[in-house]
Amino acid sequence: MEHNLIVGQLLALLTAACWAQNSIIYRHIGAKVGSDAVAHIRMWIALPMILALTYAVEGFWFPTSLSARTYVFLLASGAFGYFVTDMLLFKAYILLGSRESMVIMTLSPVVTAFFGYLLFDERLNLIQILGIFTTIAGVAVMVLLDSRRNVEKNERDTNLKGFVYAILASALQSLSFLLAKFALDETGPVSTNLLRNIGGLSCFLVFNFLYKRNAVQHFKVFRNRRYLILLILAAFAGPVLGMSSQMRAFTLAPVGIVTTITQITPILLFPFDRFILHKRLTASSLAGTFLSIAGVAVLFLAA
Repeated sequence: MEHNLIVGQLLALLTAACWAQNSIIYRHIGAKVGSDAVAHIRMWIALPMILALTYAVEGFWFPTSLSARTYVFLLASGAFGYFVTDMLLFKAYILLGSRESMVIMTLSPVVTAFFGYLLFDERLNLIQILGIFTTIAGVAVMVLLDSRRNVEKNERDTNLKGFVYAILASALQSLSFLLAKFALDETGPVSTNLLRNIGGLSCFLVFNFLYKRNAVQHFKVFRNRRYLILLILAAFAGPVLGMSSQMRAFTLAPVGIVTTITQITPILLFPFDRFILHKRLTASSLAGTFLSIAGVAVLFLAA
């Protein structure tokens, strides 16, 4: 048990590092070629990797013995998680910044707890309620106090749009995990990730090939070898390694511990913001980051 707990915590730490790497690369490429193209093409790159990982870990290419409800829930989970959520989040990376967007995403476990109460009648105790208010306070500190800085109106409007996108992404990510929760007892963590990936990719097929009709342009953009290499690295670290590691960690360690560790992504992004982007880290931004993570820790460790 103790060995499993250590491995689960290490996998959760690996997941947090994967999300940090993803947010940096997606923001960089998205600013050059557009967040829609990045969100779309990385799913094509990730699919064969997840298929190979499913076969290597679970012994089959595709799960064929699941119930119809499980297939529906996992495909819908992928549609919300990989398509809608990530489209919003990638826009937030560009408009708001990687670390600030990931701070807002710490609301996701809180929203999950709220919907868990509504859908599964999961009652909250006083300590968990304290965790919710601490997390929301952290986000409020960063949003409200940072907005008081003397910035240009265009920059403030851009930040506001980024906050809205990140908050919506946080809520929809929670919904996608709640849908996936129904399948955890019926299928393995990697095949769960595979079906979620297929659900997300199906939405991109409809959206980019049939509705926007810009899929060909998306593929042409990544003829640039540098962008393609970066996107391959991001696709492997995020949809493949990061998500599969998180699903596996849930089977080895308590969900609260895993979720808490994966929320340290904004902390991991501090050195990048400070020394690479040379961004001035405000006191409100720092306080908001640590408050949000502390709130998530209280919420889930109290479970």
